[in-house]
Amino acid sequence: MKTLNIDTIKNNKGIVANVVAAFAIKGAGMIVSLLSMPLYLNYFKDNMILGVWFTILTVVNWILSFDVGIGNGLRNHLTTALAHKDYAEGKKLTSSGCFVLGIVTVIFSVIVFTAVPLVNWNSMFNVAETVVTRELLATCIGITLVGILVSFFLHIIRGILFALQLASVNNLLHLVTNILLIAFLFLEPSAESVEDKLYTISIAYAIIINIPYVIATLHVFCFTEMKHCLPSFKAVSKKASNAVLGLGISFFFVQIMYMIITVTNEWFISKFFSPEYCVDYQVYFRLFSLISSLLMLAMSPLWSAITKAYAQKRYQWIIKLQRVLYAIAFGCIAIQCLLIPVLQPVINVWLKENAITVNYLTASYFLLYGVVSIWIAIQSTVVAGLGKLKTQLWFYVFAAIFKIVVIVTASHYTNDWSVVVLATGLGLLPYCIVQPIYVNKSLKELELKNQDNE
Repeated sequence: MKTLNIDTIKNNKGIVANVVAAFAIKGAGMIVSLLSMPLYLNYFKDNMILGVWFTILTVVNWILSFDVGIGNGLRNHLTTALAHKDYAEGKKLTSSGCFVLGIVTVIFSVIVFTAVPLVNWNSMFNVAETVVTRELLATCIGITLVGILVSFFLHIIRGILFALQLASVNNLLHLVTNILLIAFLFLEPSAESVEDKLYTISIAYAIIINIPYVIATLHVFCFTEMKHCLPSFKAVSKKASNAVLGLGISFFFVQIMYMIITVTNEWFISKFFSPEYCVDYQVYFRLFSLISSLLMLAMSPLWSAITKAYAQKRYQWIIKLQRVLYAIAFGCIAIQCLLIPVLQPVINVWLKENAITVNYLTASYFLLYGVVSIWIAIQSTVVAGLGKLKTQLWFYVFAAIFKIVVIVTASHYTNDWSVVVLATGLGLLPYCIVQPIYVNKSLKELELKNQDNE
């Protein structure tokens, strides 16, 4: 009979601590998220302009998904190196990851700032020049892009924090960023014109999103075991770069597909319907995404823990963990369903005079999307930890194509923007069915093979 050793107990305690911290931080994040919506409405006092701002954030944040999977590739390989206290390998991986990501950042910067003046952003966002001038919109996008490109490089610290089993710190960084944005919205004078507001918030956003990551980077390389892995040009190696990029490329394509499926909703709504509908979308989305967002943050520390268990061939531990995660998922889905009956009263209390009237058909689409997101949070944690992404990639390709075809076709026959949400949920359903079958089969095969070798 196998017994738990000290390291296993410590690892489990670390996982529990990270999950508890994730829930606590997300609890605070939920409050901040709920506070931000009425502040945004009061700040702009124009749903069309607010919809434009939400769409700008959606488009420029796409860039964060184009790190060629380097952050995730580094995360998995660095987790293994640190598990074996191989700081020399850790230094090579970190240096190579930063070097490659630096090159990608420079290339993206050149492409982006060459393209910005050439694109008709008013046409892309479906907003008339009488609402926002072409020059102002291009300027705001350019400013926001500067902040995003800096953040693009700094986000490599997220992969390092995950490898250190400090997922809760990543959650904290996101929370601090949102608190700073809330503070800006609360303190910013309201006497400016709408155009000035859009310009000012672009500058504030570009600065605020990077402050927590600069501080986190300095702390990690000065006060954790990563001080032994401080990046240097001398430590950059072709082997380490290929190791990070090899797995990273798979993560990259998965990220791109997931981006097309989930983080393009505001753009599709703006382009094929109207930017002002993005405000209604945000109201529904912020409520129905609370549970799935909470779950995804709680799952964050488990990704690296699964990678570590996989490297140590503790397959039975992963199987048992998966069963627990399924039970948690079903509980979260039940809670999600309970939101429907109280949706209108909740929105009335939350937004007061700015409250929207609930369309329960639209709410049902968001419920479907929320349920799918909860199930995917569980599946993605396991497959990412194992590094087995092929099934996920192909079903994400299907979901992306399905979504685009449905939205483009439906937009010719209806002005109902909620079709975007419905297409997203339906497109992901096949993946939700097939992925757990594949994962269960793979884990059982690994466990049987491990038992035969003992």
